[in-house]
Order: sequence, then C-alpha cells, then structure tokens
Amino acid sequence: MLSLLAPMLAFGSIGVNGEGMLYGMFGAGLVVILFGIYALIRSGAAGNQLSTAGHSDTPYQSVSTGNEAILRATGNSGEGFSGSDFSGGNDIFDDERDILLSHEYDGIQELNNKLPPWWVGLFYATIAFAVFYFPYYHIFSGWTSAKEYAEEMTAAKADVDTYLKAHGGNVTEENVTLLKDEASLAKGKATFEANCVACHLADGGGLVGPNLTDKYWLHGGSVKDVFKTITYGVPEKGMISWKAKLTPVQIQQVMSYVLVKLQGTTPAKPKGPEGEEYVPE
Repeated sequence: MLSLLAPMLAFGSIGVNGEGMLYGMFGAGLVVILFGIYALIRSGAAGNQLSTAGHSDTPYQSVSTGNEAILRATGNSGEGFSGSDFSGGNDIFDDERDILLSHEYDGIQELNNKLPPWWVGLFYATIAFAVFYFPYYHIFSGWTSAKEYAEEMTAAKADVDTYLKAHGGNVTEENVTLLKDEASLAKGKATFEANCVACHLADGGGLVGPNLTDKYWLHGGSVKDVFKTITYGVPEKGMISWKAKLTPVQIQQVMSYVLVKLQGTTPAKPKGPEGEEYVPE
C-alpha cells in the first residue's frame, strides 16, 4: 500500500495548475479506495473458503476456553447449549459458522458479515462519480480553485472600491488632496459651521480651539496634517475624533475650507499664535 501511496503523494506535491494539495488528496483517496476494493475481494474469498469448509465432512473444531471452564465448574454437561459452540468465551451459533473468519486476536474472532446493499451501492457510486468529476473539473475544464479564488477576490475588490468611492471611504491621509472647487468648499463651510464654530468661531479666530487663520499650527499645517488632525482629533486637548461622525470626503471638504477660505483672513478677535509656523514646501 505504501508503494502505491508514495508516487501518488509525490505527484500531488508537484501538482497541476497550482492544485498540489488537491491532487495529493485525490491520490491518497484513490489508494484508499483501491485498498478497500482489495480488502473486499479478500474478505469475499475468505468467506467462500469458510462456506466450503462449513459444508465439508470435517466437523467444525473450536477452541474451548471460558464457557467450557464454566460448565466444568458448575457441573453442567452442556445441555441447553445445543445449537451453539464455544470459542474464545463467545457463543458461536450454527448460522454463524460459515461466516466465521479463521484468524483470531487474543482469543477474539470476527464474523465476515456482508455490508448492506445500499452502502455497497453508494460506495461504488462515489467511485464512478469521482472517475468523471476529477478529470473534467481539474484537468480538462481549466478550472482550479486558485483561479476561482483570484476571480472572486478581484470581484470583491471592485465592489469594495465602488462602495468606498460612493461613500468617500477611499480618501485617506496618504492620498488626500486639497479641494478648490466652490461646490466642495461650500459643503466644507456648512460642515464647519455645524460642528466647529463652538471651539474655533465662525471666522476661525479661535476660542477654546486655536486660531485657524494664522500660519501657526500645533499639529502641522499641511494638507495631510490637518486632515489627520480632524480625523483622529486631539483627545488630550479636548478635540474629539471626527471619523465616526464625518465621512472622509466631508473631512476633506472641511480641511479644504479651512486652508482655502480661512487661512490668511483677519478674524474679529483672533486668538494669539500657538504652535509652530508652517512653511509650505
């Protein structure tokens, strides 16, 4: 069996179309199936031999062990036990003698019972199915699980990209850009007035939060720096993270409004400079 299994596993380790594991499993399964058929044939031959022996003129001889000792100990002559024999301490009935296998292990013998017809039929049906299924799907059709996985991943990525584009999720601190169109700036202003004036005032002069009109920034004044500050906030100084309330596009619009419309203006009551002066590169 191992001599048959070795080349199958070797072939499976090389594989075809990236299906090494699948081919290895198929090879091992085929060896198991062949071994099972071989075992069934051997069992059938052994059963035939026993059947022939059961109809011979030589009476069946068994090894009397446990039950015979019980009869001797109790003084029972064996009456009432007709129709059965004793072997290994187990009763062997007349209708079981023909299917009793000759070998034994530790005094235990076994019967060569036939498998249920429905089970045998299902077993051969799976073999027939595999004969057609495996060559068609894994050799001739060009299909592989690796190819199917790649196609599904490509389709899933396209769906994710479409969703992110529709909801603004594809804007990150790494690819964010400054918006200058009036429509985007108007939306940024609306978001700013709805959420930011309590700390920065409507003109950006600063109240609790810093002045947004001068050139000084506590956490960097570049496009990416401001976008990141709005996204994650500054909890230790009281500024919350807005990523849970605003989409990335909305944050981009607010950042663009601050840098395009508020920077360089003169608020009514500007707050003093805080942080370091930002000089664009």
